[in-house]
Amino acid sequence: MNLGIAKLVLYLAVLVAGPPPSSQVARLSVDTGECGGPVSAHITVARSAVLTGGSQASRAYGLISYQRTSADAARKQCHVVYRLFVSNQNHDFGEAKRLEWDTEEGQIAGIDLIGFSSNGGQLAADFWRAEGDSWEHGPVIYNISSKKAVYKPLDDRIQKQINGCDQVEDFVGVTDDGQAIFSVPPSTYEDSPECGDKGVWHFNLSTGEVRQVAKVSGDKWK
Repeated sequence: MNLGIAKLVLYLAVLVAGPPPSSQVARLSVDTGECGGPVSAHITVARSAVLTGGSQASRAYGLISYQRTSADAARKQCHVVYRLFVSNQNHDFGEAKRLEWDTEEGQIAGIDLIGFSSNGGQLAADFWRAEGDSWEHGPVIYNISSKKAVYKPLDDRIQKQINGCDQVEDFVGVTDDGQAIFSVPPSTYEDSPECGDKGVWHFNLSTGEVRQVAKVSGDKWK
């Protein structure tokens, strides 16, 4: 299935189903679709549904805007702005994190709201880019109490420690101390033992360190 279509299906399913029973497994998504198509002077804006949870009656949504001017088309790119908005204790929404990026032609850019930590004190979002089967994660962790957000791309930190077999990391949650949680399921391209499940990893955005915390991804909440 086309990646853009697949994410749209997920987004619509969330809207129909309503909030999931566990905030840790929530994932609300919005994306730009493929960078390309007709040139337009207008800015297109897409917004995710609102995620509710956390330790202070928190709410959050992602907003992504993009445009493709004549200059962008000549450079075969789109200009994308990622924005994460958060509201605590039913106050007005405020911008928690903003990132601007020029995507290349053929790339998809999007925001996933991953969910809250088990104690409700941390919120995780993913400012991602994708092209074909390649996925670039941009974790954002927002501390509910301090009202501060940290952003750091995952890059190849996990891939350098595993025999990848074209395996893709899944951003699945956030720990109570603000580390991004990734699982690495078995390869969909190779069925050999060395291409099996690579377990669960914690990514410390402050230090850039990644470490394996579980041998199988079924233990992803540890």
